[in-house]
This record gives sequence, C-alpha cells and structure tokens, in this order.
Amino acid sequence: MRDRRWWAWLGLLAVAGLGLRIAYVLITKNPRAVGGDSFYYHYGANLLVDGRGFPDPIQLLQFHRATPGAAHPPGYILALAIPSLLRLDTFLDHQIWSCIIGAGTVVLVGITGKEIAGPRVGLVAAGLAAVYPNVWFYDSVVMSETLILFTTTVTILVAYRFARRPTIGFAIGLGVSVGAAALTRAESILLVPLLIVPLAVWLREVDWRRRLQLFAVATGATLATIAPWVGYNLVRFEHPVYLSSNLELTLLSANCDETYYGPFLGFWAFQCGTRFTPPRGDASVQEAFYRRKVREYVSDHKSRVPVVVLAREARTWGFLNANQQITIDQIEGKELNTSRIALGMYYALVALSVVGVVALRRRRVPLTPLLAVIGAVALTVGFVYGTTRFRAPAEVALVLLGSVGIDAAIRRIGALVHDRRNARLVNDPKPSSQAAGVETRALRILRPS
Repeated sequence: MRDRRWWAWLGLLAVAGLGLRIAYVLITKNPRAVGGDSFYYHYGANLLVDGRGFPDPIQLLQFHRATPGAAHPPGYILALAIPSLLRLDTFLDHQIWSCIIGAGTVVLVGITGKEIAGPRVGLVAAGLAAVYPNVWFYDSVVMSETLILFTTTVTILVAYRFARRPTIGFAIGLGVSVGAAALTRAESILLVPLLIVPLAVWLREVDWRRRLQLFAVATGATLATIAPWVGYNLVRFEHPVYLSSNLELTLLSANCDETYYGPFLGFWAFQCGTRFTPPRGDASVQEAFYRRKVREYVSDHKSRVPVVVLAREARTWGFLNANQQITIDQIEGKELNTSRIALGMYYALVALSVVGVVALRRRRVPLTPLLAVIGAVALTVGFVYGTTRFRAPAEVALVLLGSVGIDAAIRRIGALVHDRRNARLVNDPKPSSQAAGVETRALRILRPS
C-alpha cells in the first residue's frame, strides 16, 4: 500500500509538472519566433522525417545551400522526430512534446531520489523538478536542455544501480545511458572518465579483474552507442567530425577582447565569431580555420586565460555578475522574473546540497554519480564560456542533493521533537492527553521514511 501511494504521489507531481509546463508554453511562448538552436532542432526533425537525412537546417532553409549538418548531435532531433512522424510537426507540437519529455524527467528524478536516499527524498526531488524554472523552462523553447536533463537523470539512476549491483547488465546500461547523453550534448562524453572510470575502479568487494571487465563493458557500450553517428559524420565531411562540428566557432566567439576584458568577461560575443571570413567548404573546413584563429588569440593572451576561466566558472555557477547574466538570459526567451525566481531557488539548492553531501557521506552513499555530472559541467564551461544554460545537467544533481538536504533537516527536526518528548516523559510521566496527541501527530509527520 505504501508503495502504491508513493507511485500515486509521484504521478500527481508529474501531472502537475506537465500542467505547469504546458500552461507556460500557451501563456508566454505561443506564438514564438523560431531562431537559433530552436530553428536547428525543430526543422532538423522535420527534414529528417521528410527523408532529407541530417542536413544543416539553417544553411538549407535560410541560405538555400545543401550542406551536411552536425552543429549539434542528433539526440534531440531524433526525439522531436517522433511527433513529426505522426504529423505533429508544428513548433507548438514540438513544444508540447518537449513538455511531455520534461514530465518524464520529473518521474525519473523521483525514482532516482528514492534509489539514492529513500521514498521521501524521491517525492521531494520530483516536486522540485516539477516547479524549478531551471528544469522546466527549456521545454518551452525547444532546446536540447530538455533532453539532456532527461538523459542525465537516467545516467545517474543507472549509475547508482550499477554501484549497488555491479553486473554486466548494469554496466551495459550505464554505458548506453552515457552514450545517449553524449548524443544529446557532446560534452557529456566527459562522463566516461569522470563517472564510468571511478565507479568501476572503486567498486568494493570486487576483484581487479572483474572491475576491469565491467569498465571495458561500460566503455564499450558507450562507444557502440555513439559509433553510428560518428561513422556517419566521418564519411560526410572533408575533415574528421565526431559528435559535433560547432565547437571551434563557439570557441572563437568566446576568445576575444570582448570576453577577456570588460563587463562580458567569461561570456561570449557574437561579433567575435563574425570578424573573419572562413574559406569555402563544408563545416569541417571552416572549423579548421576557426581553430587556428582561436589558437592564435589564446597564445597571444596566455596571461589572461586563468582569469577568464575563473570568470567562466563564476558566471555559470551564479557568483559573478548574476544580475547581468539573468538579464542576458532574456536573449534565449527567459523572462527576467522567471530568471529571478530560478536564481533564488538555485542559491537555496546550493546551500541544501552542501547539507545533502554531508548526509550522504555519513550514510556511506556514493557521491560519484552526482559529483561527476557537476564536474563535467565545470570542465565544459571552463573550456568554452560561462552561461546559465550550460549548467542544465548539473541542475539534476543539485535537485537530488538538495532533496537529501531537506530530508536531513526533517530527520533532524524529528529527532529533536522525539528527544523533547522523552525529556517531558521523564519529568512528567503523565502528560496531558492533548499534548500527547499533538506530539504524536508531529512525530508521524516527521518520522523518517
């Protein structure tokens, strides 16, 4: 009965999260001008369903040039192709479908929280995922953060199950989930060294031969998952392209005077990516040109690199020009009030996450799956540039750790009430029936799950 009630509550939270997402779309994001990454994903899915494969949608539809496209990995395009196959191919259709994926993330966060620290943590985590703007906002603008939140949660869940039951099946599941995340956002491939390696190496009560076997299986599953896309890219472009072909242009926009000095320190600047005319050719040829320009600039400004990297980290994690950053976030369609609410909740989650880390350490629960996700984000933004959006995968870890922190606070309050009640019983063996009733109800509410 308890289990059925838990699932019922989780279902209600998912429905509430879905309702919030759809209401936000209909009230604030419909109709919406489609541009940038949203254009790429929306039209990329429709072109795929139309049998055009993976061209660059922006080059094809805006400039009428048929060129191969790998500016982004294919994961989110494949996800959006599902409703397009059913002729639900308008931008609003893709927004609603993204909201459904977001509701699925709420369910997965709840299951993962339960796996980590018990049923109450699961429901608290699901509730936070349902209402936290940094989790639900991206569904409304059709960006890959919707799917990376989903795939990251799957990866964390499978990682915890693998840590507790290190079987070949869970090793395969871990590798496939990391591969799926990498096919959504290329930087998630960092989870191989940050997550798979330490999980396999630090397994307890497993000999080294078995650890190496599990590591090989998990890594092999990751490579097998991304191999079709990588192989497809290797035969389409003049120079090698693996998961995506957009990194060098992004780096060019993030390594220039505007981002190394002045008020936009640690951010990126559009004009920096348009100062040079790239040679003719496909994206791989242009990326090689951009790569040389980035190396030249960084080499000429080596002394500023540590300052810029630190600024990128501080900007991403909300500790540098936070008000400026949430103002900039309006470029992506995020209203200022929404950003303010999200920033306040984020700071609260950071504080609660510290409590959560301490609580999990005391219970000897592995922290690697959660810290690996945060570490992957930190490495990515230090190399690229700092912005709120790049923090998306880490938001899942913060929600889970924050939920553990809330649970720890509830447990602490419950223990204090229990101790006070015992002290009263010692001093007054016959407490009044009214006081006993109040304390009994309090204990029922605060009793650890």
